[in-house]
Amino acid sequence: MNLLAFNKAYDHVREKFGDTGMQLNTVNTDEERIFIQGTQAVALGKLAGGCRVQAYYPITPAADESEYLEENQVLESGNGAIIVMQTEDEISAITMAIGASLTGARAATSTSGPGFSLMVEGLGWAGINEVPVVINYYQRGAPATGLPTRHGQDDLRFAIHASHGEFPRIILCSGDIEECFYDAARAFNYADQYQTPVIHLIDKALANSNMSCKMLDPGFVKIERGELLNEADVAGKNYRRFEFTDNGISPRLPLGTPGAVFWNTGDEHSETGHITEEPVMRTRMLEKRMKKLETADREIPLEEKINFFGDLDAPAMIVSWGSPKGAILEAMEMLKKDGYSTGFIQVRVPHPLPIEYISKALGKASKKIDIEGNYSGQLAGIIREKTGIAMDYLVLKWNGRPMSSDEVYGALLRIMQDKAPDGTG
Repeated sequence: MNLLAFNKAYDHVREKFGDTGMQLNTVNTDEERIFIQGTQAVALGKLAGGCRVQAYYPITPAADESEYLEENQVLESGNGAIIVMQTEDEISAITMAIGASLTGARAATSTSGPGFSLMVEGLGWAGINEVPVVINYYQRGAPATGLPTRHGQDDLRFAIHASHGEFPRIILCSGDIEECFYDAARAFNYADQYQTPVIHLIDKALANSNMSCKMLDPGFVKIERGELLNEADVAGKNYRRFEFTDNGISPRLPLGTPGAVFWNTGDEHSETGHITEEPVMRTRMLEKRMKKLETADREIPLEEKINFFGDLDAPAMIVSWGSPKGAILEAMEMLKKDGYSTGFIQVRVPHPLPIEYISKALGKASKKIDIEGNYSGQLAGIIREKTGIAMDYLVLKWNGRPMSSDEVYGALLRIMQDKAPDGTG
C-alpha cells in the first residue's frame, strides 16, 4: 500500500506540475550501502554478536525486531541459527532468557516500557545471581500505555534504577541505526565480561526509521566471553560460582557442566550459592557485585562510552543521548555557517557514567546545553548528580515526536544569541 501511494503521488506530480527545476545527479561511488530499519539493525547485530536465544512477548515497537529474527532463524549459509520463542508474557520472556544464559548461551529479550515494568522482578533475580542477560529496551511515549505508536525518550532513569535493592547493570544507548547494529552485538560482550544484565536503550525514532548507511560489517564484531569456564577448567577442584575476586567477577560455569555443583537462588548467598543472612557474608557479597561497575568503568574503552563532535574548546558544549544525535549534528553545521562554534558530547554509556571525561569537557564551557526527549532532562540530572555540574540550558521535547534539526537549530541559536528566556532553550 505504501508503494502504491508513492507511485500515485509521483505520477500526479509529474503530470500536473511538469519540470520542477530540481535534478538529482548521479554520484559515483564504489561504497556498498544498505537500506535498513532500526529494529532490523538490532536483530542483525544480535546475530553477529552470537545471540542464540531470543524470548519475547509482542509489544510496540519492540516486536518488529523479534519478528524479523523469527523470519531469519536459520541462516542461509547454514553456519548458525537462533531460537526465537514467543512467551505468554514478559515475565516469562526475561526468565526464559535468564535460564538460557545460565546454560552458557548468549540470550536476550526485547521489550518496551510496559513490558520492562513486568520484567523488573526477573531483572533483580539476574542481578543477584550475576547472570549475563541482555534486554533491548525500545522506548515510547509513557507512562502506562502512554503513546504506544509514538516516540519517547523518558526511561533512562528507570533503566538505571529498575528493581528493588542495589546491583550493577550496564546501560548502552544508540544514537543512530548504524550504532544500533554494533551496540546490539557489543551488549553481549559487556554482559559476559562483567556477568551482569545489560540494557540496550533504543528509542522509537530509531526503531521504526529507515536509513541508507554504509554496509554493516560483522567483521568488526569481536566476541568476548569473559571468565567462562568449561569442564576441564574445574576438574578435581572445589568450584565456587560466586567466588570473591579483586575485580568482582567470578569465573562462570554453565549449568549442568559435569564435575561441578553450584546453586542459584533469589536470596543472598555464599560463594557456592547457598542461602545465607550472615552479615559479614552479605556485606562482602554486595560489595563484590557492586565492584563490577568500577571494573567496567575502568575497562570499557572511552570511544565506546562517548562520541565527541565539533570543537573541544568551544564555549558552547552540548550533551545528549539517543536519537537527537542526527538533529544535533545538522544543527551544529547550520550554526557553524552562522559563525558559532559548538561541541557535542554524545553519551553512549550513561551507566556507569564516564565522569572524568564529562567533567573535563564541560568544565571549560560557558554555555552547557542538554538536549533530550523527556520532560525533566534526565541525563542532565544524572550528570549533575555524578559530577556536580549543572546544565545552563535544557532543550527538551515530550510530545511523542522526535526532534527535528530546525527545532534544535532554533533553540541553539537563541541560546548562542543570549535570547533564551530563564535559562531554557
